[in-house]
Amino acid sequence: MIPTVAYRLQPRLAEAAQSYVGAGWPVAPGSWWDAADARYRCAPAGCMTEALHPTVPDIEPGTSWRCQVSVARSSTRDIEQVARPWGRRPYSVLLPTGYVCDAVELRGATAQRVQNLLASYDLHGPIAACPDGRILLFTVATGPLDEDLTAEVTAAGAFHHSKGSWVPLPPSPLAGGPVQWTESPAATRWRLPSLQIVADALRLALRQPALAEGT
Repeated sequence: MIPTVAYRLQPRLAEAAQSYVGAGWPVAPGSWWDAADARYRCAPAGCMTEALHPTVPDIEPGTSWRCQVSVARSSTRDIEQVARPWGRRPYSVLLPTGYVCDAVELRGATAQRVQNLLASYDLHGPIAACPDGRILLFTVATGPLDEDLTAEVTAAGAFHHSKGSWVPLPPSPLAGGPVQWTESPAATRWRLPSLQIVADALRLALRQPALAEGT
């Protein structure tokens, strides 16, 4: 049984999935949060994967097994293919990164400083907030990072989602609440900054506390 809250979200999730695909972003159906059982569920009734995960819609139910579906296999850019699964179940909306978009995941004060810096120079793209405090900054897909940039991103406490990874898109409901846009793609005209711009903002954000202490 699908919880009532999930059913109420289903039209919004379907509309969001179609808007992303309409803008050229691929999306994949993901499991949905079941508050009653405090776990994520997907269409196969016997799936034992409790965490948020990509899934293939409407496959035959199994018993005591785990979804092992890659986000690339379950993703689509076809409006009709989006309409079918989201018209039947309240799937989370997952973005397979590394194709059109990458995402830089940040937390805490550094995330806020980076957002402020990007906004001050009008260089920000879409930004989403997760209920657990994670911030997702969406960038142009770049492929693998060189060693220096990887070291910079890691030193900032950030994580770079690229090919082979994925992130949840609004309004996907997670355990603590829905993912929400703080800067929506529409508000930023679907503009995506380069990863280098975000990395530069990260570098400056890490220097800000030291600069403040020196003033």
